[in-house]
Amino acid sequence: MDAKKLDHKLDCKTCGTIRMDIPADATEHTQIHCSGCGGYLGEWGELQDDFHRQAGDTQAFDLNHGNIIKK
Repeated sequence: MDAKKLDHKLDCKTCGTIRMDIPADATEHTQIHCSGCGGYLGEWGELQDDFHRQAGDTQAFDLNHGNIIKK
């Protein structure tokens, strides 16, 4: 993975952005959609797992309420 860019499950396959519409009460199995175009991204649990896999041990990124923040 390029350390400067997150990709794979997190990007919308329809519009190419990384913008998630995440309900406040999301569980592991909540379906998450792109907040830009409404495309299906996956279940919240698998998206979180993918984020942590990509971010690795670098602690360079944080996932906070659906926002990806570069530290």
